[in-house]
Amino acid sequence: MRKVAILGVGLMGGSLGMALRNVIKNKERKYFVLGIGRDANNLKIAKKNGAVDDYSTDIGKIKDSDVVFICYPVDMIVETYKTVSKIVSKKAVITDIGSIKSAVEVKINDLRKKDPSMPLFVGCHPMAGTEKNGIAHAQKDLYKNANVIITNLKDKNISEIWQDIGCNIVYMTADEHDEFTAFTSHLPHLIAFNFYKMFKEKSSKDNRIKNITGGSFNSITRVAKSSPDMWLPIFQGNRKNLIKITDSFCRELKKFIKTLGNKKNLQRILEKSVSDENK
Repeated sequence: MRKVAILGVGLMGGSLGMALRNVIKNKERKYFVLGIGRDANNLKIAKKNGAVDDYSTDIGKIKDSDVVFICYPVDMIVETYKTVSKIVSKKAVITDIGSIKSAVEVKINDLRKKDPSMPLFVGCHPMAGTEKNGIAHAQKDLYKNANVIITNLKDKNISEIWQDIGCNIVYMTADEHDEFTAFTSHLPHLIAFNFYKMFKEKSSKDNRIKNITGGSFNSITRVAKSSPDMWLPIFQGNRKNLIKITDSFCRELKKFIKTLGNKKNLQRILEKSVSDENK
């Protein structure tokens, strides 16, 4: 079996481990999964729930791993890569699942230029997840049919792993990835966090508003329950793209407000925004 180490066994890392442990080839399991983290109790739960074969709080245990997945917040990826590089074989491949790519890869590429013997790093971002956090919410089918963005290198080992657990591979540059995710992922989270902040401020003044919520409220606030520890470095790490797309979104909102008194123009905007599924 190929040995895969997962650093950070929460929702994403735990779900990855579950999926990998269910890959069968020639009637045998293809991957052995080692979970690494700081919380021994969390790791025990991960093993009990089938996310890992073995676990340790000692990162040195990854020494003989073929592939290492860094499943930490994005602001920890570069430093973790440095640490992992000193432990694993030079033939090992190190990868991540972070939601921003360009800033991380620029720093790692600089490190590898100074020391070409450092292990290969392949930047990845699976477009999957939920607003829930922790190993208790991990699920073996979380990544099934998800698109996984690979940004800097086409490495057979990494592509094969994602394909083995049912993912679709999409290649693009790190800059393209960050521009697109600012629009499709980071902006929706920004809106949700700020809308829910407004709601809490409003409800603190008049608690009755909590009785006037329904499906649309639940939909827009669902992702506002996501981990602040995870999203803080994402917002900061992709701030240039996020500022640009948020400015554009605010301009669209102002246009929308101006059309509220014009039925025809308002209807035209609403019809353009209706999804194909509702037509």
